[in-house]
Amino acid sequence: MECSLALTNQVHLGGPVVQERLDWIEMAKGIGVTFVVLVHSIIPRIDPVTIHLSSFTIPLFFVLTGLTYNNEKHRTHLRNLATSRARQILIPYFSLYVIMMVLFIPLSPSIETYLTPDQLLFWFLYGSGPPDSATHLWFLQVLFLALMLFAALDRITYSLPRAFRWVMSLLLVLAADVIWSLFRPVLVPWRISSVLVAASMMIIGNEMRRLRGLKRWSYGSRIRNMIDVLLVATVLLTLSQLNGFTDMAVDRYGVSLWLYVPAGVLGSVLVFQVSSLLDRFTVSKRAFLALGSVSQEVYEVHPVPFLLVPVAAYAFGITLADNADLSYSLWPARFILGTGLSLVLVNRLIRRNRFLSLVFRGTPLHRASNSSER
Repeated sequence: MECSLALTNQVHLGGPVVQERLDWIEMAKGIGVTFVVLVHSIIPRIDPVTIHLSSFTIPLFFVLTGLTYNNEKHRTHLRNLATSRARQILIPYFSLYVIMMVLFIPLSPSIETYLTPDQLLFWFLYGSGPPDSATHLWFLQVLFLALMLFAALDRITYSLPRAFRWVMSLLLVLAADVIWSLFRPVLVPWRISSVLVAASMMIIGNEMRRLRGLKRWSYGSRIRNMIDVLLVATVLLTLSQLNGFTDMAVDRYGVSLWLYVPAGVLGSVLVFQVSSLLDRFTVSKRAFLALGSVSQEVYEVHPVPFLLVPVAAYAFGITLADNADLSYSLWPARFILGTGLSLVLVNRLIRRNRFLSLVFRGTPLHRASNSSER
């Protein structure tokens, strides 16, 4: 598969398939989904960790999508691309959303589900929201729409000078900024502004591929590698601090989109550098490769293990909903469960069950097994 879902087993969270599995790309996905789970473990509390990580964890997957997009393969077969990506992305999106609505019907009278079934349905049809409570499934929606837009633009502009693609990337951000400004404080329907921003980042990722291919982002000199990492990290920390906390799910881009996009790209570069350097560290490499190879499923399932924390607290007579400070202090438990238990559930259950494989991967078990070998 590809980065079409830089959250799945090839270069997946946002674009088409690369024929070779490149370890540094798989590790980049593993690092990315780890950071996503970490941010989700901490929010709604906003602290330095969430401020800096939120600036690039989701953009990383959009950049990866462009980086791993096989232009020549898909440019003349957009219908095939749309069909395969709809299966991989939209089947999980619609399936999991429907499951949530069905489950919330019996749960909402007795358990605080934060959304009633009718509210879920309304925001589903609106294509965005709810404000400050969007489900994590928003990402799949934006990923698919942005990928289709990016692929269409690539087909239209492939024969034009490269400089035009950079201008087009800027114009997409400008259009997103205008739309965002027009709708604020109301959420943009179907997250159109986020789709435009994601497509812009895919273009940038694709230009990275044109410039340097899929080579590792490291050099023979350790000193040069360290200097590069420190420089990128310093600029990234500065930009993310200036821009503040971001959340694309609810059109929250910080102070400015013009800070958010550069921070997202720089954060992606930093992850590429780190993943390229991790090859010599066996334990870290294995851990991030394991997460990267199933990143889509881990992303989709990670909120479920989170629920074990309030359930365990309730067993001891503690209601976390009434104690925000205590709930925040338990973020390490959510993080460990969201990564470790999610990985176990994916490998031991989802990938071994035909129905669950269809729900979480958009592919029945036998076909998923075959596709993972290509």
